Amino acid sequence: MDLFDALTDSNENLLPKDGIVNYFGPVMPVQEADYFLEKILESISWKNDEAIIMGKRIVTKRKVGWYGDKPFQYTYSRI
Repeated sequence: MDLFDALTDSNENLLPKDGIVNYFGPVMPVQEADYFLEKILESISWKNDEAIIMGKRIVTKRKVGWYGDKPFQYTYSRI
């Protein structure tokens, strides 16, 4: 069973509030997608995210890797 097996109508909006998302099917074979996922996991400098919850700074299980063409400041949870 595949998560997207039931999605056949590319005109159906999967996000009916605050946006539009349409599923058009696979964009590459599973083997190729697995190859790219492995390369991304190996080559990106992943770091655990941090958040301030109830005034305490905690390290989350979420891992992030930020990349861009220009410097950009992004914050959430005042971090």
